[in-house]
Amino acid sequence: MTPLASVLAAGGGKSLLLVIIGVVIVAVLLFLFWRGRRNVEERPSPPQEPQPRSGSWEEPDSRDNDQ
Repeated sequence: MTPLASVLAAGGGKSLLLVIIGVVIVAVLLFLFWRGRRNVEERPSPPQEPQPRSGSWEEPDSRDNDQ
């Protein structure tokens, strides 16, 4: 075993603390992801019928010129 590996293996108390902190962070991130997905699913869907000015990339005068 290399000296660095033996030093890293000797710090068992700190590594356990870091593992617990890592698990808590992952759990919080999973909870926030789940909550965000639920919020997105609860949003009302956009209306299906055409909306006024749905072709808003056209200039208002361009429709008058076509007629």
